[in-house]
Amino acid sequence: MVGPLLIGAGAVLMILGTVMLLAWMSGKAAWFDEGVYDRAGDTKVERQFVTLYFLVLVVAPLLIGAILIVYGLTHVL
Repeated sequence: MVGPLLIGAGAVLMILGTVMLLAWMSGKAAWFDEGVYDRAGDTKVERQFVTLYFLVLVVAPLLIGAILIVYGLTHVL
């Protein structure tokens, strides 16, 4: 019973990560304010925050979703 729930949660996280990646690449200002985007002349700290935002909003959901799917598949099979 746990396996399908993990697979479903992983799929939702993967879709969320993909949507956030597409929004990040298209530069939609409505999704992220100007503080998120890397701009010329910013300090090193501000650029590090951009990297942190990217990791939290894009990489983490994709990675956690993939792990949940694999773990769910081990319970199903």
